[in-house]
Amino acid sequence: MFFIGLIGFLFFGAVGYFAYTFGQCLCVFSRLDKVINKKIVGVLSVFLYLYFVYMNQDALVAALIKPFDNI
Repeated sequence: MFFIGLIGFLFFGAVGYFAYTFGQCLCVFSRLDKVINKKIVGVLSVFLYLYFVYMNQDALVAALIKPFDNI
């Protein structure tokens, strides 16, 4: 179970970092960075990611455990 938790935590962190950088990229691409600091948009995208993870945590845990059910 520790190994599954470690994989889940690493994946959670990697996708969170991707959400942060992708939010900044969208901010610069849409030229919104002229009005709002791109780091603020990055943090807002991480909060949006955390919201989606919280709302769908049952499905995410089921998807993480499913490959290990047959072992």
